Order: sequence, then structure tokens, then C-alpha cells
Amino acid sequence: FCMKKSNIFVLLLGLGLGQECIAFCVNSYPLKIKNKPQAIISTAKKTNSETIQRVGVLLTVPIVWGTYAPCVRLAYNLPSVSALSTIAPNLFSVSFSAAYYFVATTALAFVSTILIPSSQEVDQGVDRAGIELGLYLFLGNCAQVLGLQTTSADAAAFLVQLTTIVVPAIEAFSKPGTLTPRTRNCCLIAFIGVAVICGADIRTTPSAATGDALIVLAAIFYSVHVVRLSSIAVDFRPVDLAFSKAKAEASFSIISVAVFAFPFFYSSPSFSYLPVVENSMKTLFSQDISILLAVVTWCGLFTCGYTIFAQSYGQRGISAASANLIYTSQPIFSAFFAALLLNEQPTPATLLGGLLILSAVVADLQDRLPAQTSSSAYDR
Repeated sequence: FCMKKSNIFVLLLGLGLGQECIAFCVNSYPLKIKNKPQAIISTAKKTNSETIQRVGVLLTVPIVWGTYAPCVRLAYNLPSVSALSTIAPNLFSVSFSAAYYFVATTALAFVSTILIPSSQEVDQGVDRAGIELGLYLFLGNCAQVLGLQTTSADAAAFLVQLTTIVVPAIEAFSKPGTLTPRTRNCCLIAFIGVAVICGADIRTTPSAATGDALIVLAAIFYSVHVVRLSSIAVDFRPVDLAFSKAKAEASFSIISVAVFAFPFFYSSPSFSYLPVVENSMKTLFSQDISILLAVVTWCGLFTCGYTIFAQSYGQRGISAASANLIYTSQPIFSAFFAALLLNEQPTPATLLGGLLILSAVVADLQDRLPAQTSSSAYDR
């Protein structure tokens, strides 16, 4: 109980630090433009406000992402799902992903219909961009879901946060000179925080090498997505881009189900599992269906649908390194929701690592947010 109270305290402290950071940016920024013409000041204030809104939206992404691994583990722990996963682990994993991709696509289609008038044309090239970005997300998500079969939630949280280093490395290689020393140092501090959070669990509970490799592969795909999104998002409406990505991910997931289902149903050993499948389905519909549907609905609406839109909106004008630094706080919330849903108690290492991560995020925002808003305002 004390650990839970401490964890909540750290979360509240982090929110407080974030609020102070935003207040710092709002209060200090006008002093830098007091000698500028009134029109430029007005444009700068508007741009600053929009950027703060985008950062605020991005800050919700790791919170929602933090529920993903615990929810997937919760589904895997259901008796019926555990039995089905033993028979055909890959098939169940991709079918699970296909189910919540369908929910996400349906929700984003509904939102797109409401927000965009039917007379308004869809941005040219958005489907092509959606296919590219959706492919990165699908491959990363597929690798992560498969890896979570054998990798603990804490270990997965650590490994997937290798994006903290991969994203700045990709951005520095593709755009030389765009990565500031301060952001690079903040990324290093955040990565140390992630290592502190989950390092002890990785040493005490070694996971299967295959699961670890899949999570690392997921981190690479997610990193490529973050970098490419910062370049692509400025050209399209967030809703259009989010819907296109969701459609692409749903399409890829259907193909993956067919790929994994074919060898299972057309191989002779699969028929020997029919009694187990029958008993598992009975257990599923009599005991586990409500929890499984809740997990699928949550993952579809929020961890998939909402975060796709939030990233498409929030990364318009935000560098990939800064955006990914915000995402680095995910393990803090993963630990919190793992304690809530799976009774996994947070450790002192979680609290210390969380403070390091939050400190790195706040330091980077203080340095980069005013600079981004001012430069974008005066360049117009």
C-alpha cells in the first residue's frame, strides 16, 4: 500500500513539474518578443499556444500506452486464452491485434465523418502516407504482441524504450545538425531512468531470448515511425492521416491472420487439438468473454485509435527526438497499471527511474518548446 501511495505521489509530482514547465514557457516567452511588431507578436502567441496544445496531447500518449502491456498480459492470463495461446500462440496474438485494429478503424472512421464535411476533399497522398506509417506501426505492434507471450511487462517496457536512443540516432543521421546537445543529454538521462526502472526485473526474471529480440525489433519499427511521422504529419490533417494509418494497420492484420491460420488449420496435428479448443471456447464464453471484450475495446479505442490520432496531431511541428522523449515516460505508467491490474508492486527503482525520466522530459521541453515556437513564428 505504501508503494502504491509513493507511486501516485511520483505521478502527481511529474504532472506538477510538467505544469510548471508549461507555465515557464508561457510566462517567459513574451519577454523575448517585446520589441517585435504587434502582428508578429500575435502570430507568435498563436503559434506558442498551438505548440503547447500539441505537447499537452503528446503527454497523454505515454499514459494511454502504459495500459497496453498490462492489458495484453491480463488477456493472456485468462484461462481460456492461456489454453488457446498454448495451441496456437502466434495465431491468437495476430487475431487479437486484428480485433482491436477493427475497433480502432471503425472509431476513427466515425470521428472522421463528424469532423470533416463530406464536401471537403481528402488530402492528396494521405493514403500512401498512411500505408507507410501504418506498416511501421503494424510491424512494431505485431512484434510486441508476440514478444509479450514470453517477456514480462517490465522487461518489455524497458526494451521497447530503446527508442530513446534509436530515434535521436536516426534523426541525427538523416538530418545532421538537428539534434541539440541538450536533447541528446536528456535522452541519455531518460534512458538511464528506464534502465533503473526495469533493470532489476530483467536480472531476476530472465525472459526468453526470442521474446526479447521481438521487443527490440518492435522498438526499431516504432522509432522509424516516430521519425517519419514528424516529417509527414505537417502535410495532412490529423484525422485523415490517423484514419489512413488505421485502415492500413487493419488490412495488414487481416493478412497476418490468414498467414498464421493457413498452416495451423491445414496441418494434420491441428485436429488433435479440437477437444482443447472446444473446452477453451466454452470457458471463454462462460467466464472470460466480458474481460476479453473489454480489453479489445480499450486497446482499439484508446491504445490504438486515440494514440494514432494524438501522435498525428501532436507531432506537427514537434521534433521526433522531443516527441519520443515524452513517450519515454511510458514505463512509469506501465508500472502503475501493472500494479492496478496485475497486482505487480512498484519498486524503489521504479520511483527513482521515474523521477529521472520526468526530469529529462521537463528539461528538454524548457529548452526546445520556446525555441520552436519563436522560430516558426518569425519565419512566416
